[in-house]
Amino acid sequence: MKIIHLLMTCLTLVFYLNISGQTFNITERQIQINTNNIFRPASRITMISSLKFKNNYYSIFEETQVYDFGQTRKYLVKYNPQGEILFAEKLQQELSNSHYIDLFVLDDHIYLQLNNNARYILDAATNHFTETTKGNDLVYDDDHYKVMYKNFGEWGEATWFINKKDKSEYFTSLNGQDINFLAGKFYVTNLSSIWEISNPKELTQCKPNQYYDYINKKEFGMFDSYDYRKGVTSVYKDSAQYDPYNRKSIDQLNYIFMTSFVNDDQLYQITQLKGSTAISRIHQNKVEIIHKFKEKYNFFSWYNQFRNTRNDYKFLRFNNGYNAFGFFETDHHNIDITKVNYSYDTLQYVKSDSITRLITDISNRNMLSKKEIIELEKATLGSDIQNYRTSINHNGYYPRKFEKTDIETINFVKSENEYITQDIEYLFTKKDQELNAIFIDWGRTKFFNSTGKNYFPITNENTSENDKKFKEKYLKIKEHLNKLGKKIPVKVKPGKSGYEAWIINGWRFNLYGISEKDINGFRFFICRQEDFNENE
Repeated sequence: MKIIHLLMTCLTLVFYLNISGQTFNITERQIQINTNNIFRPASRITMISSLKFKNNYYSIFEETQVYDFGQTRKYLVKYNPQGEILFAEKLQQELSNSHYIDLFVLDDHIYLQLNNNARYILDAATNHFTETTKGNDLVYDDDHYKVMYKNFGEWGEATWFINKKDKSEYFTSLNGQDINFLAGKFYVTNLSSIWEISNPKELTQCKPNQYYDYINKKEFGMFDSYDYRKGVTSVYKDSAQYDPYNRKSIDQLNYIFMTSFVNDDQLYQITQLKGSTAISRIHQNKVEIIHKFKEKYNFFSWYNQFRNTRNDYKFLRFNNGYNAFGFFETDHHNIDITKVNYSYDTLQYVKSDSITRLITDISNRNMLSKKEIIELEKATLGSDIQNYRTSINHNGYYPRKFEKTDIETINFVKSENEYITQDIEYLFTKKDQELNAIFIDWGRTKFFNSTGKNYFPITNENTSENDKKFKEKYLKIKEHLNKLGKKIPVKVKPGKSGYEAWIINGWRFNLYGISEKDINGFRFFICRQEDFNENE
């Protein structure tokens, strides 16, 4: 192996490798995409799936709301190699709720497929997915064979070779996600092994109830056991035993094959070593390392994003740090490694959550509008986490009378320091946009990994200091309420949380109890006294 040229320009690094007379062009680059104003504040963002299409990238990001019961939503974001975002769209509900998303390119279109094979095509005009004809499990296609792969979970897996000429079908229990065709033979790459199929007709022939279409139509596809070794020859198998049901066993492997690709009539692998990623090939049943990269790319696959019928092109995704991911792309002689960093708005610390100001404003007014509340939150640096509800089912503190009223809620978060964060929800009637109730939950500040000035540094594990901060906040609210009005006696039903209450200018303020130590938070509820029912 000889490095014959090295070129560096800004964030792009290019290597030209001559390997036994064959050339690899290895390009490394970094791009930055700015996702501000796409995602909600107070959320964790994860890239779960990506592809490259017509020299642009398409990524599905999953946003998990930290301070709102783990609510999630997914977005499709398109951006170019310079990091410029071309569009960002929320996925429709049925797609956003799915844990299984297979994003791939087929016949010059982008598709998304769910685990029930429901298939959606991306409309280039609207940038939305629309449902189309139900898909299948195609992983390879040429003039002679269609290859299908299906996983049955604990019942195993199967790969079908369907002969296009005579419609006969043959199958093996090998994992056929990664298939290459070279010199008249099929090669199946698994994590710890590589297999050769010289003639699919030497595999187990399907009976009528084992045909792919028959199995695919069943709700739970299962069939009789069969000999997966029939018609299959081992090219290489790791000396360490790999158990797919034991995650730790993967760490024992000497080589982990992520994929294979063809270059100039040779089969190469992208391979994980103990501390780095490498290009390898199998020679006389031994792994030969062709090129070792300086780092180990943490490849991942979101369920089964593996559909690719080309021998010389593979697109792998890796995660190389918080708010960072990347793509490892092989295209014949070219290997492109692109690292992507992204930023988005998150929360900053505020000097005060302004709770005493809010209590005073409410106590002096008979009515507050939605517009006034939004202005107050903006002025006091509240972050709108954009979770708008139209029912009270999620919250047992709201009076039940609102079950029969058209209501809506808005939700803001303020982090006062690394100890305490306020999550406040306002309830309004839709008809007059008048404030009717407020529910506030103070909890421990959660870690956001942000690097900007005054952003969350790290979760604070100082328990005694944490308890102190919560007690100070609790007493400050209680003292302020005592200044504005007199505490009233309350009856607490068995099994209900204990609280203290004040009625001021027709508003009822319920401050719920706090523990003595290991304090994780406390709650505060405000509503009109006429709406409150102590027996609920």
